[in-house]
Amino acid sequence: MAAPDAAAPVSPMADPRIGSRTPNAIRLALVLACVLLVALLAVQVWTDGPVARFDLRVTQWLATQRSAGLTAFMLLVSAAHQTRWLLAATALLAAWLAWRRGWTPLARLAVVPAGMLLNAGLKHLFQRPRPHLQDPLVHLLSLSFPSGHAAASTVFYGTLCALAFGRWRSRAIRALALGIASLMVLLVCFSRVYLGAHYLSDVVAGVAVGAICLALFLAPPGVPARPRTEGMGP
Repeated sequence: MAAPDAAAPVSPMADPRIGSRTPNAIRLALVLACVLLVALLAVQVWTDGPVARFDLRVTQWLATQRSAGLTAFMLLVSAAHQTRWLLAATALLAAWLAWRRGWTPLARLAVVPAGMLLNAGLKHLFQRPRPHLQDPLVHLLSLSFPSGHAAASTVFYGTLCALAFGRWRSRAIRALALGIASLMVLLVCFSRVYLGAHYLSDVVAGVAVGAICLALFLAPPGVPARPRTEGMGP
């Protein structure tokens, strides 16, 4: 009587649990790295450390590089990304998704106001004043660290990018969505530092706060689904 065949070993690459664990591990690493970054920057702000002194040098240098055309463009970028306009754009997108019955992407939009609220709370916790310049381009009395514009643009464009990833499988389209989102966030961040509304560390911390919210609230796209077993024999 022939012995039964031994079960073939399962390759780790074929195990769907491994594929699903990898994005979660990446998300956890991203969250921890961003939390650490915000904490380190906060310590520098509180203690007036080397980062805070570098912030001041960057702000003062940018003040000497202004031009009329660039200033007008940076003012336009900054004004277009105020909290109320990003919330209005989010509400319009939410209404469209509700009309299309896109409940899953609609739920993902909650990360935008959530990220804004978290950043506002951190501002009041750290209490960093705005930069002081002899010839300021903007006059603001609110707090500076982390940057609200940076956090808001990160969660807004990051969510749009995630929606694009969920809608299209094309690598080219995904790369385009990621590139546009990254470019817009960088543009908003530069506008705030150029205008003297924030220090460099403010916008870096704001992006980190936004990235934390995206990593915690948005499921990673492209996670392999568990294989279906209906109708399969033992």
